[in-house]
Amino acid sequence: MKINVNNTGINVQLQGSGELALVFLHYYGGSSRTWESVTGQLPDHYRTVAIDHRGWGLSDAPESGYRIEDLARDAEGVVSALELKRYILVGHSMGGKVAQLMASRRPEGLEGLVLIAPSPPSPMLLSSEERDRLSSAYNNRESVGFVIDNVLTARPLSPALREQVIEDSLRASEGAKAGWPGVAISEDITREVASINVPVRVISGELDRVDTPETLQRELLPRIPHAAMYIIPGTGHLSPLESPGEIASSISAFAASIEKSAAVYRSPGETIAAFDEAFNAGNIDNLMSVFSNRATMKMADGAVIESNPEALRMALFTLTASRPVIRNQIRTLISAGDLVLALINWSLTTTSDDGTQHVEHGIATQVMEQGADKGWRIRISNPSGVV
Repeated sequence: MKINVNNTGINVQLQGSGELALVFLHYYGGSSRTWESVTGQLPDHYRTVAIDHRGWGLSDAPESGYRIEDLARDAEGVVSALELKRYILVGHSMGGKVAQLMASRRPEGLEGLVLIAPSPPSPMLLSSEERDRLSSAYNNRESVGFVIDNVLTARPLSPALREQVIEDSLRASEGAKAGWPGVAISEDITREVASINVPVRVISGELDRVDTPETLQRELLPRIPHAAMYIIPGTGHLSPLESPGEIASSISAFAASIEKSAAVYRSPGETIAAFDEAFNAGNIDNLMSVFSNRATMKMADGAVIESNPEALRMALFTLTASRPVIRNQIRTLISAGDLVLALINWSLTTTSDDGTQHVEHGIATQVMEQGADKGWRIRISNPSGVV
């Protein structure tokens, strides 16, 4: 169906029913069809709304209006026309940047944000040659096929999905094809995203060559300190098509946590318990979600990691590789507004190759911070007990 917003007919695909809606925004080159393999695996009690951006899919294609602001206003118009009272935004790549701007405005009814291989809020500055190359990537079947194989995917698509990507890419209007590389990709919304105050889940493909995990850890996460990042192994940029089951599962888990008011850790005690659970399971994604993306951590060897999610992830991976077992017990909490100083008794049990166990004990200090989404995360961690 088409909804007239901003004097433009915006096509949407609707599915399911229920109070909580999931609003999907596609990538540069896609359409609402991009999400079909994902939405088909979601529970029916979620109402799904997949939007064709202007100039893409079956939406109208005005000559102008392809800035991030324009695409955001279109999606906001759809949300308003459908009278969505509670919803989660799900944005992929270009759609992820649109979703970030929408969420930064703190609209009524928005309860969460899922960013899948999102374009970061910082500008990507392209030379005129790079702009021309990107604008012409979707000019013919051969060029689209080359981009699919050499840029967008790490897993082969089925013949049907490959044909769908080619059709969607070729169907786009000239204005839509030129709008992203010509203007929107270089727009700077870093100041705006600092206002995002809902729970945020970032999903990245391990082998993404467009918006790499390293880029997102450097350009996105520090600007949304409460965002939690999850990495899908063996997947490229087109994760909704390459790994729809994993994407659907992650979205379902996030939406369920929103419904249960369990998307964030509501107390310092919950944060510490979550740390122990993730550490002992060797689950790096969950372990990273316990930390602010601006966290400072002093490692056992004295090295200090500060506001560097990529370095912290690597350090925690190394630390948990031998599967040690940690036990933290809160000794004292001292509160001051949105900060809490915690003194913690800890024990760490390691097992050698011959089965011998070695147990260390100590007192750690941690400063925990309540983020914009009201969740508590570790801001400063020092196992030696001195901040």
